[in-house]
Amino acid sequence: MPFLRTTRRFFRQRRLGRRTIFVQPDRNLRERTQSFCEASTAMARRRHLVALFSYIWHRPNERGFAFVLLRWIRLLEQNKELRLKFESSWKVFLAEHDTVPLLSDTGLSFHPALIPEVFRRFFQRLLPSAREDEDIGRLFTAIFSSPHAVRRFLDLDGTTFRRLIRLLWPKHGLAALPRLREDLCQSLILLATRVAGRGASAALRRRSTTERVEDSPFYKLIIATETFVQSVEKDPHSALQQLLEAVQACRAEMRQIHAHMEEAGVSTSLVFDLNSMDASLDRMQQIAAAFMSNIKQDLRPVRQLLTALIEGRLEDTRILPLIRQNVNLLARKTVERTGHSGEHYIANNREEYWQMWLAAAGGGLLTVFTAALKLRIMESPHSLFVEGFLIGTDYAISFLLMHTLGLALATKQPSMTAAAFAGIVRENRGVSRWSKIAEFAARICRTQLAAAFGNVLAVCLGAVAFEQLWVRIFSAPYLPQKTAAYVYESLHPLTSGTAIYAAVTGVILWLAAVIGGWCENFAVYNRIPQAIAQHPLGTKIGARRMQRLANWFENNISGWSTNITLGYMLGFTPAIAHFFGVPLDVRHVTLSTGMMALAAARFGLSTLGHHWFYMAIAGLGITFFLNLGVSFLIAANTGLRAYNVPHHERMQILKYLVSQIFRSPIRFVLPMYGKEMGPLSDKNSGGAAERPYHDAESWRA
Repeated sequence: MPFLRTTRRFFRQRRLGRRTIFVQPDRNLRERTQSFCEASTAMARRRHLVALFSYIWHRPNERGFAFVLLRWIRLLEQNKELRLKFESSWKVFLAEHDTVPLLSDTGLSFHPALIPEVFRRFFQRLLPSAREDEDIGRLFTAIFSSPHAVRRFLDLDGTTFRRLIRLLWPKHGLAALPRLREDLCQSLILLATRVAGRGASAALRRRSTTERVEDSPFYKLIIATETFVQSVEKDPHSALQQLLEAVQACRAEMRQIHAHMEEAGVSTSLVFDLNSMDASLDRMQQIAAAFMSNIKQDLRPVRQLLTALIEGRLEDTRILPLIRQNVNLLARKTVERTGHSGEHYIANNREEYWQMWLAAAGGGLLTVFTAALKLRIMESPHSLFVEGFLIGTDYAISFLLMHTLGLALATKQPSMTAAAFAGIVRENRGVSRWSKIAEFAARICRTQLAAAFGNVLAVCLGAVAFEQLWVRIFSAPYLPQKTAAYVYESLHPLTSGTAIYAAVTGVILWLAAVIGGWCENFAVYNRIPQAIAQHPLGTKIGARRMQRLANWFENNISGWSTNITLGYMLGFTPAIAHFFGVPLDVRHVTLSTGMMALAAARFGLSTLGHHWFYMAIAGLGITFFLNLGVSFLIAANTGLRAYNVPHHERMQILKYLVSQIFRSPIRFVLPMYGKEMGPLSDKNSGGAAERPYHDAESWRA
């Protein structure tokens, strides 16, 4: 059986080879460890320690890293003399270096301005900032300089980590490291002072539930931290309990401030301060737990603290998470205000549904004159800027008249209603969230279809009536034949960029709603209506008149800013694009329908026999779908991201809505209101639906 003997010999050699990997001496590891132990200056010790750990951590593959790390651990475990020398040099190294910046700064951003922080992190990646010689952060920067090195530390199994930490953590704990113990205490006090300092700012004090400074939980946090530092060794459990109670009191106060911002306006800098305070409180709890682990001989808090420091060092250099965080803050700042405005664009009963039809019909009739004036402006020879300004002014005045008269324009609504949709997702949990989403989406669809069809029917009938009246008065069609033909050609779905232009218009509709929400939030946060009511001019014209002016401003700032912005963005986008040589245009379904109806009225009934008439109608259908779909999807996604709804849950919501549309399509098209049904966002009911759909739980299952 020579083959079997050869096979056994082969596997025996493999087993012996694997066994000798860890017992074979690694000359590089021994030499680097001895160099660190024999170093006589702080600079030499730091240089040799960086060389040692970089040699271990920066291996080309994961298997090589695991082998080298285990070799070094076994080397010190089996060589008592070398281990004692390493422990002695390690204690000296820790006594020579300052750990306060690492503990109190790493992973805790204190720069609320986005652009300066992005540039700082960009240059930090190219050229790391210079640190003091005694800053231990230089060791972390050199060793954990890449995501791979950080991931290797995070992926260490529990046994390997315990063996490693026994080599780095003295037997007597913090008693053998007085400098490190002092740095931990200083870091706790520094973090508590930062939290208290931010809590004492004017913006937070105005929203605080306490009137006296000494009653503020942020002020009491400093006292609790000092008590913990002084009595952690005498009565550790009582000191830790008092510190944790102070931290929880601060968190409760921050929740109250968050709730106040929902009603009184959101500030990105204020939200940034609250997030920074929350992260500082987390770091304080981690440091306090590390103190207790020294007493309980539990290494889990130590690992949690080291993980936070190592991940924080890498996070301080990353740019995309910073941009994502600030985008979410901006979204949160605007979504709440547009959400309040969006509730007025949703019909909650039959009366509101038919009112939406009437408002949309009025908006369509007004759009006839808007489209007619736009075509006249396009016929005249103007420069790009003048043409864009005149068309934008035409749009803005038309939209403002609609807002003032209570008329409706379908494509303005999706970005508003999507923000209210995101609020429904935020305020509900469990099965009620799914039933609420289905009912809310059905109401949005019914209302949008009513507004859209009301606009289209009214603008078509109004354009025909306008053309007939013009011919009777002036004995000539309103549009020249060339202009009417151009309108048809520009709406062709295949030979023109109608689909692209309609999608761009959907983005513009969303941006206008965002700007309107931002303006309203700015006014509410800075209390501009109250400032108007308290203006000294009230002594001359009367306080009641100033109060009415303030109320008018508060009720109309969002609508006016949205309409003016939307009008000029629609007017100037083609002009600016053509200035840069980009053939870009906008396609608004109601305005495009008005122009097409005027062109069709110019040619009369003969248009019904031409294919380009039906192609233009197809282009209007694509425009309708993309205007509403793009603006709603962007606004809904932004709102969901602002409320930190994860991606997988957003996809679940989308799948659930699609399943509900196929299961019961009629309620997404026709009104199915009961007398008892009211707004889904009713504050008294906590946003709960009064007629839940019981198939939500079965769908999730």
